[in-house]
Amino acid sequence: MKKYTFNDIRSKGLLIYEYIRGSTLYGTNIESSDIDTSGIFLAPVEQILGLGLDYQEIIADDRNDNTWYEMTKYMRMLLKSNPTVLESLFIPEDKIIGNVDPIMQLLLDNRDQFVSKECFSPFGGYAIEQIKKMRGLNKKIVNPVTERSQPLDFTYTFYKQGSTKINNWLEYRGLKQEYCGLVHIPNMHEVYGVYYDWGAHMKEFNLDNSGITDEIKLFVQSYNELVSSHVNWDVPPIGYRGMITKNSNELRLSSVSKGETPICYITYNQSGYVKHCKDYKEYQDWVKFRNPARYESNLNKNYDSKNALHCFRMMAMATEIANGEGVLVDRTNIDRQFLLDVRNHKFEYDYIAELMDIKKSEMNLAIENSTIKEHIDVNFVNELLIQIRKMKL
Repeated sequence: MKKYTFNDIRSKGLLIYEYIRGSTLYGTNIESSDIDTSGIFLAPVEQILGLGLDYQEIIADDRNDNTWYEMTKYMRMLLKSNPTVLESLFIPEDKIIGNVDPIMQLLLDNRDQFVSKECFSPFGGYAIEQIKKMRGLNKKIVNPVTERSQPLDFTYTFYKQGSTKINNWLEYRGLKQEYCGLVHIPNMHEVYGVYYDWGAHMKEFNLDNSGITDEIKLFVQSYNELVSSHVNWDVPPIGYRGMITKNSNELRLSSVSKGETPICYITYNQSGYVKHCKDYKEYQDWVKFRNPARYESNLNKNYDSKNALHCFRMMAMATEIANGEGVLVDRTNIDRQFLLDVRNHKFEYDYIAELMDIKKSEMNLAIENSTIKEHIDVNFVNELLIQIRKMKL
């Protein structure tokens, strides 16, 4: 089962539409802006007629700067009034790359069929999401995750009337996690008993009863207080597995003989560790693919200007659609200068937030009074897709 690339689709004549999208399309690009493109293609015959195991909905590069949609995926997104996809039906001629295939022209000739009140939720929702993002506490620029933690960083034991990390607890007593044995406590979620291999510890330090260091005295005193007994230095190593290994992503359990006394009990916040790993990976991907100019622009600001720009643009477009003006993607002769001023941090956050409330109210009023059609005709879209498939086959 072959996975097709951009070149494969283009060479087979399956690309029916390609255009410039993003800030260059809207007219809000600056000198450092990338030129992003999108395209619509028809899946190879074998992907359509077979079981669809190798069907490709999308072909994209690593940064998603160039993204092509297969026709069925594209039509389904149109039915959901996806803003990015709906815009593709209203691309100015100077932003279209190459010739438009007759199949795509059929869609463009019927583009008004896809403009309905169903646009309001995705357009407005996207705008509101940008408000949350532009100053959200989860912005990676505000909360970098530069170091990868280990499971023990999310593992705690009792300390006084609270808790402390098990690493701190062990270090204070001169103990090592490598000599610990963990046993899960039945019926208690992520709670473990911790046992210690005294023989292995003493073997490493090569000490006898007459050569005990201050470190050993500290941990022996601590242990004696815990179990009301005394350490037998002559006990051979048991061979506990330790709590974790290097680069481990989970705790390790050990077999422990009956009658052994735990040195403490721990609780492991596994869900917290899983979330940290996800946040760490997302941050590293963000660092790898982020736009350096945008990063530097927002580094010393208290909001992300590009999120703010998109918020204003989407609210304006939703208002225009509601008023029956159509889908106006090129903002050059509409509000381009204002959007560029927003992008260049010309306004303080308080002014931006106040203006967003005003624009949001205007959008909601326009939506409430809109007289455009209610829904997209699903049957019409289905018949159109069948016609397109037949034209190609």
